Amino acid sequence: MTGDPIAARRRDGGWTVAAAVVAGVLLVVSMWWAVDDSTGQRTSGPGGGADAVVPGAEAVHFAQGHGFAPVSTMLRSPADVQAFAGWFPQESMGVELREKLLGRDLDAEALVATSWSSGCTSAEGAVLTYAEGTGYSARLTDTTTYETCESPWDVLTVFAVPEEDVGAHPTIGGTSPGEPGPAELLAYAPLDDGAAAAPEPRAAEVSQPDQFDAFVRPLPKAAAMALRGKLGSAYDSDLPGPARRFAFEGRGCGDDLLLEITARRLRPVPADGACGDPKPYVAVFSVPADRVPSSAVVGG
Repeated sequence: MTGDPIAARRRDGGWTVAAAVVAGVLLVVSMWWAVDDSTGQRTSGPGGGADAVVPGAEAVHFAQGHGFAPVSTMLRSPADVQAFAGWFPQESMGVELREKLLGRDLDAEALVATSWSSGCTSAEGAVLTYAEGTGYSARLTDTTTYETCESPWDVLTVFAVPEEDVGAHPTIGGTSPGEPGPAELLAYAPLDDGAAAAPEPRAAEVSQPDQFDAFVRPLPKAAAMALRGKLGSAYDSDLPGPARRFAFEGRGCGDDLLLEITARRLRPVPADGACGDPKPYVAVFSVPADRVPSSAVVGG
């Protein structure tokens, strides 16, 4: 299915990192940070400069550029990888991440993925580090720090760690890993087989109350009531942070869905791949506004 291009809300400015040095003490508040350690190399994550390099960790992906979403997560399944690529919907970057990470043996290893701002420091690579109380962090290697730069650099690292070494409750930068991808399934309702007999399933943005009402109106009564019951009050107040909502009619095997986000389209796909006996459903997802590509269509 094709649809009208959807306008992305441009990210206002870059992801910035604020650091203050007072009497040799660095305060870090609720974010990844970057500072020079005693060797002149840049580090990321609390205590990254003194953390020990993780033996056996393999650097799977390293990229430095601009406009990366700040993420801190762990990928342990193909579905996690598919969702994770949605943080980076630039066509070439998303394709590279999917191909590279889906080629890993995710039964035997977990992928530690982080991105952050390195300020005016460029690097040739990174290593994965670990410390008690902090967990996993990353340290940039072969760095060059400039006094000023036109735009701070963003860094993305992905490391493979043997699954048996990860433990039951891993942390990254002192906190539990975040969700693999940017999209959240807000509501799901099954449809009768006859309810989705249209040649093409519907898909639409439902960020505004009138858009949601227009999408729900043609649905069978039970499905419409289910969606209104779950989301009706959501339109009485804004979602946390700038976000957009998208609704889809499709076929699948239950609510184990993820939203595939690429430069070309947004569409729900089964988290575990194709299913043997797909049934019709309707689902609504929330996506951070700056992760919605301007070139994408809804559905398809």
